[in-house]
Amino acid sequence: MTQSSARPLAAVLAWLMTWPVAIAAAGDPVAMRIESLLVAPAHTPSAVVAVKNLTATGFRGSISLEGPEGWSFEPAEQPINLPGEETHRVRFLVRRGMANEENVYVLTATATATGSSSTVVRQQQIAVASAPYFRPAIDGDTADWKDAIPVTWSTGGMATSVSTFWNRKSFSILVAVEEKDWIAGSPGGGAPMDAVQIAVSPRGSITGSSAEAPSTRLELLLMADDTRRGRCFLLAKPGMKLAETQADRELEALACQDVELVVTRDGSITRYECAIPFQLLREQIRPSEGREFQLSVLVHDPDGTGIRDWGEAAGLWPWQRNRLAWSRWPGAQWGPEPPLDCTTPWGMCSSKY
Repeated sequence: MTQSSARPLAAVLAWLMTWPVAIAAAGDPVAMRIESLLVAPAHTPSAVVAVKNLTATGFRGSISLEGPEGWSFEPAEQPINLPGEETHRVRFLVRRGMANEENVYVLTATATATGSSSTVVRQQQIAVASAPYFRPAIDGDTADWKDAIPVTWSTGGMATSVSTFWNRKSFSILVAVEEKDWIAGSPGGGAPMDAVQIAVSPRGSITGSSAEAPSTRLELLLMADDTRRGRCFLLAKPGMKLAETQADRELEALACQDVELVVTRDGSITRYECAIPFQLLREQIRPSEGREFQLSVLVHDPDGTGIRDWGEAAGLWPWQRNRLAWSRWPGAQWGPEPPLDCTTPWGMCSSKY
């Protein structure tokens, strides 16, 4: 491990903890959330505000967006006509935006009802969630991840960082987990252990609410066994019934040899470094610059923070929790509430610069 690879976790943590997440105040007619940017700010990305009507009657008005000092959006304001209980995505072009090293940007969305001076304001910190083009070596040395765009969030005072790359052959991901202790274990033992779940799905897909509905995601489980060897398991694939993802299954029967995986531990940081061949992802995404898809990450830290959900840090709404969104597996300790749906947007770009 190099010093530069560890720096984002420490540098961003204090900043992250100063920003509470607020969804909507009681009585607000709409709720808003601002999605992650899918390319770097200087590349004129789209900034998307999801707006949900919380009432049974229509909402007519406008949405405006403000960013850090020096940023500008086009147009400055967008009209919206939202039927009762519906959700629309309002898109703004980042005409001028500047990157920062922490990859943390505070944006403010404002909804104003027509004929009224009252407003609904949502301030939210977002990140660039995008994979530059590069092929890192999956060898436990993270020095070649310096040109990735780490997305970092805090859970219980502990940081998690996700970095990604893509090339013509594979999609690579590095998940760095700050945790006091590391619990490796036998995949067949059923005892609590540290692990990372990754879900990849097409842009716009959502998890069904029925156990008989088909899965739209490819879902992998990354862990280290009691010999400290990285192991990968295929928990879900497109088309299988969601009921099967919740059933008791032996992990060894789900072992996936197609994914390169190295798990390392350095001080208080556990790193899961892997490369997923696009042949395995062919029903979710194709390798190309500008491609948009969904990448969700769930971290298991049973003796520390418990579940860490990138969907929560990315601002998904509380009503997007779905017990069918993530596969059950022996050794996982689930909280009293299910995680959020695996629908967080991600992109592919040429470079972070």
